[in-house]
Amino acid sequence: MSIETVVQQQIDFYNNQDIEGFASTYADEITVYTFPDNTITIFGKHALIERYTETFKKKMFAEIKNRSIVGNRVIDWEVATNGLTGETTSLMAIYEIKDNLISKVWFIRE
Repeated sequence: MSIETVVQQQIDFYNNQDIEGFASTYADEITVYTFPDNTITIFGKHALIERYTETFKKKMFAEIKNRSIVGNRVIDWEVATNGLTGETTSLMAIYEIKDNLISKVWFIRE
């Protein structure tokens, strides 16, 4: 499976608010960072599931505006929309893939 396929599956599960499918694309020791200070915002699949269970209650939808691939990283410019309020957020996400799973993510927010 290509690294782009892993990330696209994750986006598709996110857009369908499918927490089990979404979590299946991540490594057990997933680490999510905020760029540029590398603050860890999520560590481990359990924490990921807790966070995104709440996120999915907002009926979030991510649209990919641009995608680049560098080595084992997929870099997406995403616009996320809250399905309940219509509020949007633009961000960059860098997904690092190891063994066909997302092992690290860095979020760069406006």
